[in-house]
Amino acid sequence: MIDTKGEGVPVVMVHANSLCKECFRPQIQALGGIRRVIAFDLPGHGASANAINPRRTYSIPGYADALLEALVQLGVNRFIGVGHSLGGHVILEMIARGALIDGAMIFGTPPIENTPEGLLAGFKPCPETAYTGSAVLSEEQIGMVVSLALGREAAREPFFRNAVRRTDGLAREYMVEAVLRGDGSNQRTTVETSPVPLAILNGESDAVVNLDYIDGLRFSNVWESGPIRVPLAGHGLHWEQSAKFNEILLRFEDFVTEQVNQLAVGKAQA
Repeated sequence: MIDTKGEGVPVVMVHANSLCKECFRPQIQALGGIRRVIAFDLPGHGASANAINPRRTYSIPGYADALLEALVQLGVNRFIGVGHSLGGHVILEMIARGALIDGAMIFGTPPIENTPEGLLAGFKPCPETAYTGSAVLSEEQIGMVVSLALGREAAREPFFRNAVRRTDGLAREYMVEAVLRGDGSNQRTTVETSPVPLAILNGESDAVVNLDYIDGLRFSNVWESGPIRVPLAGHGLHWEQSAKFNEILLRFEDFVTEQVNQLAVGKAQA
């Protein structure tokens, strides 16, 4: 876990499938001196231990439960969630479970119905996703995972390739099986009904996500009037266009913090 111990509403960052908290390095470097940033390794990933009960933990609901428990141990009861790909689905699951999230930013995360039809609607078929649920990856596939999630430049970093190698293969296999079973909340319903301010970002060249599907959803409380497409970026826009991503993230955090402060003033005056 990374905890910068900064001020204000904590920002909790959740990484993508088979990767680790260090994927948010550009954001932690930019925000660490401004906000309190907490970045976790999901169970079976990075520095976190493999799950004791893999069938229970390696699922979107299981990850949400694990992170909410960890936040309780840190004494964090309110936060802003930032989730990439699988991490975004975990954030949406937290919202569905009633976590006290003041705002959420998700990217590379189509909010889908938890059905096979939902998966087909929200995602585009591509070679890199064919082994999303594979317990064992070849060296070529390991490189493709990093390249898809963070871009080709990051794929040359041995650190991230080693992060994929380290990931418990059951975490991929069981997570996808759980999605296909329909475990967890209907995330399309969550974004259509939740009052939590929601920022939706996507790289305009994302090879995985059906951006037209996302743009066609009804959102209860979407920031900036709708999903934002970031030019010259794919699935890993926080790495490929980190300066632009960080600028948007800071604006969203300022917006959420102002709302939280206004609410506190209103309660004090009541």
